[in-house]
Amino acid sequence: MKKQLLLGFIAIFFILAACGKDSTFTDMNFDELKSFVTDKETGFIFFGYDQDDLDKNKEHVSKALEKNDSNSRFFNYRKEVSNKQSQTFKKDTGTEQSRDSLGYYEKGVLMAEFEMPNNWTDEKVKDLNKFISQISE
Repeated sequence: MKKQLLLGFIAIFFILAACGKDSTFTDMNFDELKSFVTDKETGFIFFGYDQDDLDKNKEHVSKALEKNDSNSRFFNYRKEVSNKQSQTFKKDTGTEQSRDSLGYYEKGVLMAEFEMPNNWTDEKVKDLNKFISQISE
């Protein structure tokens, strides 16, 4: 009985530890994106749009960020921006970052951008890692 109870506590501990693990992404909504630019913050923002490739793109970006001890905010463009808003998005947010891309901002200004490829090759993964590592230095 004690052994089963101990194993139960250990299992709960590992489940809670996994849930509390820091993610490489922090979700942001439309207003938070506007504030990020207005408040002149610095960091990476991943714009996701293509639902078919979103998981694959997030996985590649997440691995590259982890490899370089970095993290990013995640903006789900398709979810956060309506068709009407898309016409004035650049003016409303103050950013010209493309959909399906990882942008690096310095003091609220888009300084560099890596657009997600249609097909991930080893070369594209290396390019992404190089993009992040050069900025993270």
